Amino acid sequence: MKKIAIPPSTELFFGSLESHEKLPYPKSVVIADSSLEDLYAKPLCKKWGADLILIPSGEKAKTRQIKEKLEDALLEKGCGKDTVLIALGGGSTLDLVAFTASTFLRGVPLILIPTTLVAIVDAAIGGKTAIDTPHGKNLIGSFYFPRAIFADVAMLKTLPQKEWLNGYAEILKMGLVFDSSLLEADPSLPASILRAIEAKIRIIQKDPFDKSLRRILNFGHTIGHALETISNYEISHGEAVAIGCMTEVYLSALKQEEFLKIEKIYSSLFSLSLPKTYLRSALLKALLFDKKKENGQVRFVNLEKIGKAHPFGEAYCRPVSSKELGMALDWMEATYG
Repeated sequence: MKKIAIPPSTELFFGSLESHEKLPYPKSVVIADSSLEDLYAKPLCKKWGADLILIPSGEKAKTRQIKEKLEDALLEKGCGKDTVLIALGGGSTLDLVAFTASTFLRGVPLILIPTTLVAIVDAAIGGKTAIDTPHGKNLIGSFYFPRAIFADVAMLKTLPQKEWLNGYAEILKMGLVFDSSLLEADPSLPASILRAIEAKIRIIQKDPFDKSLRRILNFGHTIGHALETISNYEISHGEAVAIGCMTEVYLSALKQEEFLKIEKIYSSLFSLSLPKTYLRSALLKALLFDKKKENGQVRFVNLEKIGKAHPFGEAYCRPVSSKELGMALDWMEATYG
């Protein structure tokens, strides 16, 4: 078991979930992805004497309506300020439960138990919480840091290949913007997963609230989130981010040898295509809701070189002209359309 302190108030436990025999809270509620009810949720509730609330799987859980139902269920169970909410599931589950914890009774203790690769290396780390709206992904949320994260890579053994690729897309993104060694990481190895986690921690320690350096973690997500939105989440997060990363690599205007090296990595791992419902006009409309937008202009993270995002002063993103964006989308549509 490795314990890592994440400022301001989180402890990450990287190792077996079995080592957590009991929790130091008078009342606890496990809020779990419904697909995990028998595999993990019920055994953990029995072990910790916790109540159980099940929520839908995947992105469809991240709505105002589901959050409202969850809040009502917590009130009906008599939950108080000293009740700990335990999120058990993938990134969508963690996003929803963490946002609920941040607003329920103006904030209650939170523990995250990520069960997918993307949740362990990305969603669980850094205190971002959110739900979606019809206008776009993660548009309503908060920063709220969990008391603890229990990261047990043994829980990943049952994941289908598609879920591994979702997480791998986030590891590769980190390799492009911050630590090029991660481009060669084997995501099935605990050491590689831990290295990706530690890379993200180093970034959020310097910029916990997304004002500067942390924006580099949005690389690939400007295009990627818009693709998810316009497809109604029919495209997976990993596929959307991978297409987004390659398109934003194109926008970065790297040397050809660097571009081709990155393209080779992605083409060897992913079989990518745009959603069947793709329309450029819909994508451009979705981009207008990106959270990096400033003065009416959508801003993109760019690479300076492989393993380093361009700082642009300390903004770490820049507006692009309609011509630049149009050329990048021409390339994206020709490559993945």
